[in-house]
Amino acid sequence: MRTAAARYQALLSLPGARAPVIASALGSLAVGMAILSIILLARESTGSYGAAGRVVAAFGLANAVGAVSQGRLMDRLGQPRVLRVVAVGHLATLTALVVAADRQAPTWLLALCAAGGGLTLPQSPAAMRSLWNSLVDDPERRQTAYALVTIVFEVSVMTAPVIVAGLVALASPAVAVLVGAASAAVGALAFAATPASRKWRGEVHDVGWLGPLVAAPMRTVFVVISAFGIALGVIQVAVPAFAEDHGSAALGGLLLGALSAGSLVGGLVYGARTWGGSPAARLPLLMLLLGLFLALLALAGRPLALALLLFPAGLLIAPVATVGSTLLDTVAPPGTATEAFAVMIMGIVAGNAAGNALGGALVDDASFAVAVVAAGGVAVAGAAWALARRPQLSR
Repeated sequence: MRTAAARYQALLSLPGARAPVIASALGSLAVGMAILSIILLARESTGSYGAAGRVVAAFGLANAVGAVSQGRLMDRLGQPRVLRVVAVGHLATLTALVVAADRQAPTWLLALCAAGGGLTLPQSPAAMRSLWNSLVDDPERRQTAYALVTIVFEVSVMTAPVIVAGLVALASPAVAVLVGAASAAVGALAFAATPASRKWRGEVHDVGWLGPLVAAPMRTVFVVISAFGIALGVIQVAVPAFAEDHGSAALGGLLLGALSAGSLVGGLVYGARTWGGSPAARLPLLMLLLGLFLALLALAGRPLALALLLFPAGLLIAPVATVGSTLLDTVAPPGTATEAFAVMIMGIVAGNAAGNALGGALVDDASFAVAVVAAGGVAVAGAAWALARRPQLSR
């Protein structure tokens, strides 16, 4: 454990590293708060988890587009100029969502406001991943750095549902949405003000409108990571619905916290040591295990049992994300550092959005058990795709 702590401490001690890591953590907190708080806000306004799933899906799909657009712009214009603009836009559009929900606006208008918030969600984690490329030269230390990006994200996401649950219990879902939006804006502005972000410059490249997806191995990673996102998106809706059926929708935040706690532990363990074999070999195995653990959630009959099953499922989340991030160093075209990671985020977020919609429909029309088994099946399909394309990823 001391060796693991020393590896992470050494990274944070690098000149210019600590401040952007803290700022990106604040931005990551907003990501974790947004999904659950918007689901609860839309559910309160419309009275339907199906409608809530469509609203948060609009947020996620627009965020997918925004992630790639922001990544491409940061590679060309630098990070501060982009982050400052989207920070203001994000706060404004989610404020509009809260006003629309308070007036019980139709679902399409809620979805439109949510899409604006997703489009402008500042991509601080992608910016941080690019900074590590310039701060760390050694490949082994860089893998630990990528694990740290995932760990920071997971700590924030683990904390976020608890914060949302507390804000909903003490105030309302609207307050939770506004707090998350403010966190995103402040984190982005603070990140843009750091010396490391101001000095960072992307490499000149011309890969066309497809960006890093012009490379076939990059498309393979994108497909697998999208399946990963879909599976988690189903869980994000199914768990709060399970909690509501057992007495309190706000309890869903605490249950999702168990999933994030597992991811945090998994990320710490994964990033603290050097693993044998290639990332291309580890990706299908990790996805397969994730699918099996997600399907096992169907066995839960009570909230405590679900929490106990969510934690081991969460152990696989951060390692999958870290392996995907590590593969970008070899599968993405040169000069697309920020955009490639943004494309990976797009895959996760777009998958989340599709999973949110699918999860809402399955919970409304079938059951929690059907929803989580479907989530497991999607993850297993992603594992099969990664295994079939393993030679391509290994080149």
